[in-house]
Amino acid sequence: MIGKGDTVELEIESLAFGAEGVGHLKTDDRPLRISEPQRSLAVFVEDTVPGDIVNIRIGTMKRNFARGHIVDFVKKSPLRIAPRCKHFASCGGCALQFISYGEQLKIKERHVKDAIVRIGGFDENLVMPIIGCEEPWNYRNKMEFSFSRQADCKSAPQEKCKLTLGLHVRRRHHDVTELSECFLMNDYVGSLVVKVRDFFRKKDWEGKLDGMHLLSFTVREGKNSGEVMANLTAENGEPDFLEEFAIFLRDCFAKITQSKSNELSGRSAAISPKLVSIYFTQIINFKGRPKKTIEQLLWGEECINESLKTADGAEMKFRISPQSFFQPNTHQAEVLYGLALKAADSKTTDTVFDLFCGAGTIGCFCARTAGKVYGIEINESAIKNARYNAAINGITNIEFIAGDVGKVLASIGKKPDTVIVDPPRNGMEPKAVEMIVSYSPKKIVYVSCNPSTLARDLATLKKTGYKLLSVQPVDMFPQTYHIECVAVIEK
Repeated sequence: MIGKGDTVELEIESLAFGAEGVGHLKTDDRPLRISEPQRSLAVFVEDTVPGDIVNIRIGTMKRNFARGHIVDFVKKSPLRIAPRCKHFASCGGCALQFISYGEQLKIKERHVKDAIVRIGGFDENLVMPIIGCEEPWNYRNKMEFSFSRQADCKSAPQEKCKLTLGLHVRRRHHDVTELSECFLMNDYVGSLVVKVRDFFRKKDWEGKLDGMHLLSFTVREGKNSGEVMANLTAENGEPDFLEEFAIFLRDCFAKITQSKSNELSGRSAAISPKLVSIYFTQIINFKGRPKKTIEQLLWGEECINESLKTADGAEMKFRISPQSFFQPNTHQAEVLYGLALKAADSKTTDTVFDLFCGAGTIGCFCARTAGKVYGIEINESAIKNARYNAAINGITNIEFIAGDVGKVLASIGKKPDTVIVDPPRNGMEPKAVEMIVSYSPKKIVYVSCNPSTLARDLATLKKTGYKLLSVQPVDMFPQTYHIECVAVIEK
């Protein structure tokens, strides 16, 4: 019997969704049988890749799986490469930097196929070859960095209780890796995080943060416009440093812009970042009182502007506020939305519902060929942006409604020919699925960021008489295990 605390040798066979290596315990060259005669014991091990042979110590032990921790390597896989970022071992921002990008794509395509077969009950041949990202580095247009303390400040001396700023440690939400570089966003971001961290560490030592809990520092960037928004978020407290902070950030970006301009000189296609907006978001949260969020524009414009190109070369303009959803990979979003638009294949006589529409990007794309588009989104700020986006693009055949999809659909009073859905990671609520099916649209285009919930919802739709035509994986997030898909379903 193998139990918790035992050390065993294990060969890693694959990567699970979430980037844990997976192997199976074997005895006498046969799978170890447990509980049921035909089941082997799957073991999940972090920081491993297919082909690694490792000695592990068993940690968690369940009926049909276990988790282990590396003791040492017997043999390292030939698939391993040196990660680019020095923070890779601890930072939760990336999980796949130690595998070549080509191998990452193979793994992600396999994850989608596995979910479609195992959860959805479909043929894996319905999954198309994955579309990779042309630039697998510096692609993100938004990064949220978290503040934390490096020790328990009630017991540790001040020098060991430093305020820090970075990304969360992998699978440990309350711990933060103190960053000095990051290759997911524009390469100036690492040094900017260091400067912001030093600014607030000084304020902390001066006692200016008493009663305040700093939460995050977010940078949003228009990849095609170069416009940048910075947003500091904190809970409670009375900030008296906001004007100083705004001046500090403007000075930082003046130097960044000058440096990038010099670096990009002569490269006509390159865009230098330009800070245009600084926000402070304060969350008022006291026991016994309603929670309240206040957004304060400290300097500059209310929103940043961005543009996306359509498949036929047209340019769509978009306005993005601090809370608006916008696909984090701008250039790959153009690919994703092009696929969704092609799948919808809307005619001038068609009515289209764009559900979970965010800032209206897909809906605005679709309105160029459809007769009428209705967009629904629960975030009122995003709906405000969506309406503005439609106006600046001269789109008059689209209507945006703020509210919960499951509750608002019935108020439209129209029957859609096509429904486009782009729900959050947990997929669609049963009520939303029920409402969509009740309209009996000819086609449903499902844009998903989670293969498991996509497969679950596709299986539900299959039971109502819909047929899955295809699932197209699109890699929006290189170096991570996340994957987007566009599924086409017809009646």
